[in-house]
Amino acid sequence: MDIIEQLKQLIHQEYDIDPATVDADQPFASYNVDSLTLAELLFAIEDKFHVVVPDEALATVTTLRELATMLDGLLAAKTA
Repeated sequence: MDIIEQLKQLIHQEYDIDPATVDADQPFASYNVDSLTLAELLFAIEDKFHVVVPDEALATVTTLRELATMLDGLLAAKTA
């Protein structure tokens, strides 16, 4: 399962949003995800993937695809 699909499943578990309805390129705001909800999601990602998400991600990450790209980089750095 690729990172985007894993993140969709995590969003489903945390917020009961159907993964099939999540478009990786739509802004989080289109799903009524505010900054607090995004912060909670980032904490859930840290727990699930055992990474530290930079604080600036709250301001710079606006879509699931951007989040997946950032997570790919964090996971690559972790294994390097």
